[in-house]
Amino acid sequence: MKRLIELDILRGVLLLMMVVNHSPSPLRRLTDQPLGFFSTAEGFVFVSAFLAGMLFQSRSDRLGFEAARSATVSRTLRIYRMHLFTVLFAFCLGGFFLAQLPGLHNILDPFLKNPRTATYASLALIFQPPLMDILPMYILFSLLTPLAFWAARRWGWKNVFLGSVSLWLLSQFRVRDLLMSTAKDFHFVNLGPFDLLSWQLLWIGGLIFGRSLHEKKPVLRLTVWWEVLLLILGIGFLVARWITIYINVDPSKEFWFLEKWHLGPLRVLNFFVVAWFVSKLLPVANRWATTLRPLSLVGQNLLPVFASQICLSLIILGLLDTGEGAALLSTGLVLCQLATVFLTAWFFDWRTRSRINLRAARSPLPAAF
Repeated sequence: MKRLIELDILRGVLLLMMVVNHSPSPLRRLTDQPLGFFSTAEGFVFVSAFLAGMLFQSRSDRLGFEAARSATVSRTLRIYRMHLFTVLFAFCLGGFFLAQLPGLHNILDPFLKNPRTATYASLALIFQPPLMDILPMYILFSLLTPLAFWAARRWGWKNVFLGSVSLWLLSQFRVRDLLMSTAKDFHFVNLGPFDLLSWQLLWIGGLIFGRSLHEKKPVLRLTVWWEVLLLILGIGFLVARWITIYINVDPSKEFWFLEKWHLGPLRVLNFFVVAWFVSKLLPVANRWATTLRPLSLVGQNLLPVFASQICLSLIILGLLDTGEGAALLSTGLVLCQLATVFLTAWFFDWRTRSRINLRAARSPLPAAF
């Protein structure tokens, strides 16, 4: 299947924004929800689901459902290995260099109290320290993909989507928080701030749009008047967000309908509006594919680059203090970290091409082939 360079570029941009958002640098004012009341996390989840849906449908059409499911499980295991890498890196960092990295105390507090239990809990995905909660969600949603396609084959995608919306509506009553309150005495249980009952809506939506692109059957057809309405809404969300940035207020922390972790209804609407117009503009990125190749390399090697940047962010957060001059130091460090994003992407791309060339050199086929 042809690779969509524009999606690689988009994922590269999202990763750069995520790196800044994971730092205490003042640059976060420019990258934290710049287009409205939604963050890079929504973009990552939706784009990942979009690609997963497109690939699953393609493999299922060519090789059958079982082959597609097997490939998805294999991909999930690779993500799980990256999760283990980031968690074990954080535990080793906190265990051996805690005195030199005082900023890790809050991040790894449950681990420092009971290292063995926290390690086992992290293996089971029930202990997710800050910055290390995206990959577990990605793992669980990847396992959800074959189940969603199986259910769609049996009951149709419309019913799958309605079931997803029902779960999202249920989550708005904070069901997950009630369930988590029963485990409050177990300090090693930390499922992260993301409510999976809410965020599965983005994943299911991404799967639906991804498979529809492969089959060239659009999910939605909006008239010009509807698009004008969406444009007005998008401008309204954009202006409101930058007003709140200017007055240093974050309504997503004050109002439940814009709340991030439970994916409030206006937040979903804001994301849909922006995603609709971004999808219209993305094909233009193909014209700049050569110029934007560094960003596309980041997107092509997203998983290992993402894991390595989580580890770097942990080191930077461990080094930084909240004293005078911390803002200038954190800005300098995060700018250096952004440079490592491109270097890491280039390294993994070089390694991949080297392996391909090595396999080609070892091939027993005659040179004529």
